[in-house]
Amino acid sequence: MSPLAAWRSYSRDARCFLSGAILLELGHAFLWVLQNLYVRSLGYGDTEAGQVLAASGLGVVLATFPAASLYDKLGPRRSLMLSSVGASLSLAGLACSEQLPYLLLFGALQGASFTLHRVVSAPFLVTASKPTERTSLFGAEMATHSIASMIGLSVAGILAGSLQSSGLTNDSALRTTLILGAVASLCSLPFYNNITTQKSPDEESAGLTRRRMFAVLAPARWKLWWRLALPHTIIGLGAGLTIPFINLYFTDRFHMPKSELGLVMGTSQLTMTLGLLAIPWTVRRLGLLKSTILSEGLSLPFFLILAFTVDIRWALLAFVFREALMNLSHPMWRNLMMELTPREWRAAVNGVTMLAWSAGWAISNQLGGQLIENSAGWFGADTDGYVAPMLLTTTLYVGAIALEAIFFWNVRHLGRSQPPGVVHLDDTPS
Repeated sequence: MSPLAAWRSYSRDARCFLSGAILLELGHAFLWVLQNLYVRSLGYGDTEAGQVLAASGLGVVLATFPAASLYDKLGPRRSLMLSSVGASLSLAGLACSEQLPYLLLFGALQGASFTLHRVVSAPFLVTASKPTERTSLFGAEMATHSIASMIGLSVAGILAGSLQSSGLTNDSALRTTLILGAVASLCSLPFYNNITTQKSPDEESAGLTRRRMFAVLAPARWKLWWRLALPHTIIGLGAGLTIPFINLYFTDRFHMPKSELGLVMGTSQLTMTLGLLAIPWTVRRLGLLKSTILSEGLSLPFFLILAFTVDIRWALLAFVFREALMNLSHPMWRNLMMELTPREWRAAVNGVTMLAWSAGWAISNQLGGQLIENSAGWFGADTDGYVAPMLLTTTLYVGAIALEAIFFWNVRHLGRSQPPGVVHLDDTPS
């Protein structure tokens, strides 16, 4: 089925959701490529930029469980509208703020708003689609995310660079572009307002779901959740040290202008989108665990190249492939996690692992900024402070990969063609 035919086959509510998600993701892409540059333009250093990023991560952590409760009380339409308004307000508030406390406040609001959107998305798409089209619809959501990110990252960089070339100061050009991103996010509101789908009967038992979200943390369930959450936490810690600062890396080390920076980050999204096509083929031959480990492991040499190279060509090549390979592991890991979890605990475990990754990310954001600001000169010719956090990130990734292999090697065939059977972590004595 062609993409256009698939689009037409989706329900009206699913099309409204995807349309709104495109606009919301465009605004988020503006924030992703420009936030650190804007914080710096106000006279702050990398430590403060890390604090704003950490505030966003804290917003994710604090909003994860309340978001499920909001969805229970408000339903999908109003929850999505609330996330749209919150995302737009956080972007505009960040752009209009100059004092650090306000930057932290709107950073936290941004994290909370997108968390609400992520929590609502999966159950809404299940309810708004037929069983025969769900795989296609979830794939369309992922493609929507990647393509909107690619366009938004590219446009934001070009727009900010053009505004500065036209005579605006650096901070004014960045502020104006961020406000335009806020407008794009707000334009998702009419699409979400047109949604009519209500929660399914299964979701009406959300009180039970919320109890499960906390009950899974009980000692009797530790064997289930900590083996899933620990690698996720370590990867979040590693990612938070460097990934949010990649725009500063290219700016500091290679003096890359904003217009080119957005194109580079957008290209990484395109590469990842193309790489998604290889996932079914790889999983059928290797299984979910080996495919996840392979994707993560292949990304590590590219991270080392990023750390030490002073050649822009090698840096660009390494960034694009590192982004694609590491991000490709996420859907495979999520699939493995769901396969290993008994059906009645999937929502709970998904929430706990999401919380674990976000906590790691929030903790390491501030440390990453401090390392960049203070570690220049620790490694020979390193003059910009990016080698130390990138080496630490690589080390943490190696540790997470090792734990994944240790914890789940007994189910390494899961996902392969004709797998030997599904093994649930919860089937073994606690």
